[in-house]
Amino acid sequence: MDNLYIRIPTVNGLWQGWLVTEPNSSAQVLSQHELEAIMATKAMNMRITLLLPTSSCVIAAINVTRQQLKQLSATDIAYLLEDQTLTAVEQLHCVYEPLNEQQALVLGIQDNVLKELLEPFKDIAGELVAVVPDIFLLPPNSQGWSLLVDNSDCWLRLNNTWGVRLEANAALALLDSAWNEFPTSHIQIYGEIPTDVQVWLAAQENITIEHLAVLDWTQQFSQITAKHPFNVLKGEFAVKTKSSLSGYWRYAVIFVAICFVTQLAYDAARLMHYQRVIKSVKTQNIELYKSLFPEEQRIVNLRRQIESHLLEKQDAGQGFVPIATRVGEVLNAGNWQTQRIDFDNNGLLLEVDTLSLSDLEQLRQQLTSQGLLSETLSANSQGTGIRGRLRISENS
Repeated sequence: MDNLYIRIPTVNGLWQGWLVTEPNSSAQVLSQHELEAIMATKAMNMRITLLLPTSSCVIAAINVTRQQLKQLSATDIAYLLEDQTLTAVEQLHCVYEPLNEQQALVLGIQDNVLKELLEPFKDIAGELVAVVPDIFLLPPNSQGWSLLVDNSDCWLRLNNTWGVRLEANAALALLDSAWNEFPTSHIQIYGEIPTDVQVWLAAQENITIEHLAVLDWTQQFSQITAKHPFNVLKGEFAVKTKSSLSGYWRYAVIFVAICFVTQLAYDAARLMHYQRVIKSVKTQNIELYKSLFPEEQRIVNLRRQIESHLLEKQDAGQGFVPIATRVGEVLNAGNWQTQRIDFDNNGLLLEVDTLSLSDLEQLRQQLTSQGLLSETLSANSQGTGIRGRLRISENS
């Protein structure tokens, strides 16, 4: 993904743009036409860093300890700049960084100004990475000042901390003010400077001036990242989470969402299928119950009604064992073949094959001799013999 850097000058408001392409990180200075063409595409597939005009911000070193900073709210931080600006502190959006145990560098910018600057990027398709005042492109000087004066602007960064960027024609006034408040013995100067500034420098005593080459802004871009302490995209201006989902991860999230919805649909369909199966089985059970117990057509609780009948059978079955024992003794002693034995509330039903009617009668009499009440229900010819059905019960 390519990186787009945009700087907003103070003079005419025309944007300056650089496009740093991957993977060789070569920087291309963009013309106004090229920059407008990129913005027309909403900077698709680009990481964007916006360099704010430092003149739109107030930056000050404030005497406050690290411990105190941890206890201050965002509103409290803004009140630290109360003596540094005419703007109502309630209208300031602030970020800060501790300089040491006793001082912090605080940056404030009016909410409405920041919103106006960010408005063109509201619907951007690319990723807005950082918004940082452009003074932080000027390398710091740990021994004193860093100074750059070009055709349009005067850049001054003081003692490795805060800095100011004003129009070039205000350079002398800026230098006088800075010298009175923060005198220094060492100044790093980038590139050529105007004659009037040279005269001012020559008039200062006990000062070392270090002349450096013209500053290549593109070499400083790597210092401006999302983690820069003065990236103002924090708090209410923080980049929304959705903006960080791009490329592979955007499609990954979409894929997971589709899978989740598909699984829900599958589970819902399977649940409906199981519900239909359960309903069908329940209907079949009711029909079976009604066929077994036709006198009961009203089903209130199928399970309990079935359990009730099982208990009845269990109670009735208590008389089955003694009857069956005596019937077995008779059957084992005679010349007949048992075909079927059933048991109900009225006793035992015996279906048996004998050689003749007289043998069937003999069986009935032997059962009677066992103290059982025996009744011949039917007797029919079956091959060379007789198949008879007898009802047998206790002789009460």
